[in-house]
Amino acid sequence: MGIPPKLRGFKPLGIACENTLEMSIQFEEYEAIRLAAYENLPQDEAAVRMNVSRPTFTRMYNKAISKVAQAFVEGKTIVFEGGDVEFDRIWYRCNDCHTVFNAMDNDPIRCNNCESENVEDINASLQTWKGVGKSTQEKSCVCPHCGKHKLGRPGVPCRLEKCPDCDHSMTRG
Repeated sequence: MGIPPKLRGFKPLGIACENTLEMSIQFEEYEAIRLAAYENLPQDEAAVRMNVSRPTFTRMYNKAISKVAQAFVEGKTIVFEGGDVEFDRIWYRCNDCHTVFNAMDNDPIRCNNCESENVEDINASLQTWKGVGKSTQEKSCVCPHCGKHKLGRPGVPCRLEKCPDCDHSMTRG
């Protein structure tokens, strides 16, 4: 994936934020919507851009659209985060003006729009989301058959995860 979303998500109007649940849209799902709906690319071309098969692209796109629809109907906050992506560069988001930018390795990390040093490393946020820096218990699935533990994926119930050792359905650890 090239550039992460410019914003962290969307909040519904008319509902206090503390009263809404969050709907997580993974970065690759965001990219599928951006390519197919925003850039209006045919799905086969969008799949090539994302380096996935066309059926995989269709599944990602349909899942993302379904999540957006659910968030709209149920008044949920949409949050863009995580997923199975690697960005082409180290990206930062300015916490003051919300600009997304990258910096060269030896440059001081300052927003190239407002010069603020109040920035967030989006790549580091992605690593935290994938489980680095968090306790494995928070996102752990366990196989009831062989006892194997594995990190769960946010938005995917453990019962839908398969054990890498014995292929049985996992449960929440």
